[in-house]
Amino acid sequence: MYLTLRPPWSGGATTSAPDVGVVAAAPVDGGVPGKPKPKRRHAGGRGGGGIGGGGGGGERDGERDEPEAPLPVPLTEADRRLEWRGDDVALPPKKLDMSSGSEARSLDDGEINAAFGEASGVRDCVAQSATGTDLRATITVKLIVDGTGRVTRSRLQAPRYLFEHGLLGCAQRALGRMKFPATGAPTLITIPVSLG
Repeated sequence: MYLTLRPPWSGGATTSAPDVGVVAAAPVDGGVPGKPKPKRRHAGGRGGGGIGGGGGGGERDGERDEPEAPLPVPLTEADRRLEWRGDDVALPPKKLDMSSGSEARSLDDGEINAAFGEASGVRDCVAQSATGTDLRATITVKLIVDGTGRVTRSRLQAPRYLFEHGLLGCAQRALGRMKFPATGAPTLITIPVSLG
């Protein structure tokens, strides 16, 4: 639509004709009813007009259309329900070995914290499997470390949705890469990982 306006500041001789202001105004579609056209976000754009169209219609003077944040994945109660998956993590029966001079022992808290402090793999697995959701939970990780310092079995308690999106396999691979001090005896470790 084009408007022509007579500027009120123009000087010169006065005339007796009244100043009507608008000389011509016509609808763009010629008055034919139809579907409403989508509104443009930036007025006065030149050229292509649409988003990404050539000629600068989509962006002006450094302005950009902000992408909308995606909505979280809708989850059911079953998706949010906590369940256990993984290996049996019961400690094997203790064996007394009187022949060796060194005493076998379980890992202490300092050794456990040092190993988990260096390994963020499990936390990464939790975050990856929860991507796009609004899940809030405490994931419980149980694992058996044998006397040589190697993780041999692991079990996780987490929302079902996380297991359906690869949590167990990812976490067990990450735990299998962890190294603990060799103490000569197996240790059962329970670690909470917070999500949200």
